[in-house]
Amino acid sequence: MSNKNPRWPDGMDGAERVQHVAATRTAPRNASWIAEEADVSRDTAVKYLTRLVEQGELTAVETDAGTCYKPDGVTQFLREVRQLAENNSMDDLTAELHAIGDEIDSWQATYDVDSLDDLRRSLGNDELGGEERRERQEIVEEWEYNIEIREALQLAISLKSSLTTLGADPSVHGSSFEGLSQEG
Repeated sequence: MSNKNPRWPDGMDGAERVQHVAATRTAPRNASWIAEEADVSRDTAVKYLTRLVEQGELTAVETDAGTCYKPDGVTQFLREVRQLAENNSMDDLTAELHAIGDEIDSWQATYDVDSLDDLRRSLGNDELGGEERRERQEIVEEWEYNIEIREALQLAISLKSSLTTLGADPSVHGSSFEGLSQEG
């Protein structure tokens, strides 16, 4: 374990610290690194990391640094969809989809492109200066993010609609399936 001053809240156990450290990384990290950050032994980190992989919270990947761990993208995406469905009205979800569509329409008009791929290709235009290229690159990244959010919003609308049809209350956190009957 590290000799760092404790920075973890009182009552946060090793499992919670390992999960927090591993789930908040953008790049895969090995067990030793996670153990150091979580202030636990490497063996303790490996035990909890293995459990998190089995539960689908993390993905284990082989790198030059050995087995490394990163958040599972599917689990994170589905969690986001569920939160959107639970925490927003159908009107709010629809309004956000509309706003994303308007923003994409604006970029298409501003940069005289029909698609994200057209905008990407325009980055290679020799007539563009460095600043204009950087601006377009930023718009490419925003456009990609909008596509991800649009997918999540569309799924949240479908989830909310399906749960409502089935008689479940999609706006009550943790009880989305209480209204469903169980068979045999």
